[in-house]
Amino acid sequence: MNERERIEAVIKSLKISARQFADEIRVRPGTISNMMSGRNNPSLDVMKRIMERYPTINPEWLIAGRGEMWRTPPGKEAGLFDHLAPDPKEGSQRTVKKEEPQLPAAPPKQITKIVVYYSDNTFEEFSPNPVITKTT
Repeated sequence: MNERERIEAVIKSLKISARQFADEIRVRPGTISNMMSGRNNPSLDVMKRIMERYPTINPEWLIAGRGEMWRTPPGKEAGLFDHLAPDPKEGSQRTVKKEEPQLPAAPPKQITKIVVYYSDNTFEEFSPNPVITKTT
């Protein structure tokens, strides 16, 4: 299977027209039409645009025809480690429950002193009025 046939397979797999595919990868429809008719080979720019628009396509398959077409099927978001083969030693997959970290509540803060520095190298210190508590 050559590059043109692989691009045609991508279009069929996506179940869209060649014109829609051209719009999706931001090329002129004539570019795709000329490729599909065998008039032109896909350029590096076209291949890059396909991989940018469809990051779940396996680039090695698209360029060299090796491996599977999709890293993950269309419509399913690719995970960080989807390209790795499962470890046969693990048997079944483990489920990890995510827990949000809980930060301890900060104690309330109160202003104890304000210092104002002046350009003549003098300063003033201000302290807030003490809190008056009423006792019964």
